[in-house]
Amino acid sequence: MNRSTFFKKATSLCEGFSELSSADISFALSSGYAGMNSASGLAGINRAIAARVALYDQDYSSALSALGNSFMNLDATTPDELNAGPAFVYGRLRISTIRYSSLWIDLQVRSLSFILDLWKDMLDGDSRSFKFAERVNNPASSSDIPNPGNYQDGRWASNDAPIPYIRNEELILIYAAANAMTGNATETVRAINVIRNIWGVGDYTGDTDADALLEEILFQRRYSLWAEGGHRWIDLRRTNGLNENYLDLRGGGTIFTRVERRTSESN
Repeated sequence: MNRSTFFKKATSLCEGFSELSSADISFALSSGYAGMNSASGLAGINRAIAARVALYDQDYSSALSALGNSFMNLDATTPDELNAGPAFVYGRLRISTIRYSSLWIDLQVRSLSFILDLWKDMLDGDSRSFKFAERVNNPASSSDIPNPGNYQDGRWASNDAPIPYIRNEELILIYAAANAMTGNATETVRAINVIRNIWGVGDYTGDTDADALLEEILFQRRYSLWAEGGHRWIDLRRTNGLNENYLDLRGGGTIFTRVERRTSESN
């Protein structure tokens, strides 16, 4: 997105936040908004999304301001607290309507799987490994695939598991990035350590200059936000990392530096 698009999105979010501050919610929300189904709860979601937009726009002071009114919880100590946030729900929506998630994979059925170049980079003891389910009995194979993969997305227990669309974990990492880019290394490391300690890899002990902290944040985002909304591609694109230094091209893949804009965004 260009700067004018970011500005329009930020402006719309600010207008929505202002209206929510004096609103009453008179309609029912799904169980995916449990604990956030009030005007103040929706305002917190609005500010969380605004913080994401501000980060992508490199407007770090606005990101920090938005986080201050979001549902971010820097005192999180468990994976469940990191996972807090509004979610899409699946299953029986109405008596005659059933909608299931397309992200759930039945590991007993042969289907396309993938290679995990990030698996070899994962730190010892990192419990985010639960996200990657290895196909032991029926890995995908094809003569057309030079490097067949043995892994599937293992995050969801069933095809009706709720799927958050923005989570506390992302907000903490936005907080870390915004502080790193505004010179507050102490708060940056504090946020990084919340993530690292919950997932079992211990405190950060590296350098605390902005470049080193950004590398660490991108590393943590790689695992914490894996397969969530294209974060990895966006992160590398906005930090000039869409190149062989950050991407595994052993299979002869292609690096895409841009995608087509949806018709709904251009008309």
